[in-house]
Amino acid sequence: MLILTRKVGESITIADNIRVTIQGIRGHQVRLGVEAPAEVPIFRQELLDRDRSEPKAMPAPLKVAAWNRRK
Repeated sequence: MLILTRKVGESITIADNIRVTIQGIRGHQVRLGVEAPAEVPIFRQELLDRDRSEPKAMPAPLKVAAWNRRK
């Protein structure tokens, strides 16, 4: 696992097409902004963990591309 320290407004880039930016920090919560192509599925880990323990279909990925268009 890679562990990085970032400040609000700073980003990391994964591959050539995914950017994760720190949007804010409040107490123990960190707000992340994710920019990625529409074909890249993004899931919250707790939903994947829950769905793996239940015999159901995978959760729907977050609609990152729709948020990217609002800029």
